Amino acid sequence: MGNKTVQAAEILYQEYLQKIPYSLMNTELAPVSESEAYDIQREFMSLRAEDAGGYAGYKIAYTTKVMQERVGASQPVFGRILLDSVCESPASLAMENYVNLAVECEVAVRMGSDLIVDSDGVNRESLFEAIEYLQLAFEIVDIRKFAAENSLIQSIATNIHGAGVVLGTPVIDWQELDIPSAKCELKLDGISVGTGLGSDVNGHPVEPMLWIANAINSRGGSLKKGDIVITGSMIPPIEVKSGVRASLEMDLLGEITLDVK
Repeated sequence: MGNKTVQAAEILYQEYLQKIPYSLMNTELAPVSESEAYDIQREFMSLRAEDAGGYAGYKIAYTTKVMQERVGASQPVFGRILLDSVCESPASLAMENYVNLAVECEVAVRMGSDLIVDSDGVNRESLFEAIEYLQLAFEIVDIRKFAAENSLIQSIATNIHGAGVVLGTPVIDWQELDIPSAKCELKLDGISVGTGLGSDVNGHPVEPMLWIANAINSRGGSLKKGDIVITGSMIPPIEVKSGVRASLEMDLLGEITLDVK
């Protein structure tokens, strides 16, 4: 990585620690392409990973065409999940550790083996065979402010607000289940605030795995055994306040809960 990339990541990291608006796009170090933004994200998250035990996997954002049009994207984008930000349901988080906490309702995919990519690219059948199980998931997002106008490049560089994952019970026989037709419902303190379907994520929550496998491969990486991938939200992000209990229930995948302290 170039010196400019390292300097940009250091700025982001210090602002992340201080919980102040990200200023990178107002500096001469601002990335001018998605590729440069991913380079900065890699360095920024590498700094964060040093205190987090490493990486647990990946998040996919802007999976749907509606979200892509909203942010000016032509395809999804990805970020990293840190190891110490993954917890099992029932979970509890302290509001003081975040700036603007919200949850997204997703399906997590767990890799059971390394994905082998041949010269023809990612093979769908091989990819699906490498998946060990699915889990219902909350993505924890911390919606930090930017000193500059929102942009897709800025979002990529700063890891698309990713702040963790809450995971439910593993479901191994997922290929035999009609997950696209499965309904999910999000409740805050017992009151319904949103519903969605498995089909809301590209027709099937596992479908975006093909995209991210290719995207990671194109940048010299690969999906590994144990990696968690959250594939896109079935319900728009919902802000959660201190004292609130969020619960998500989905046909076939069970229920998860999160208490915010």
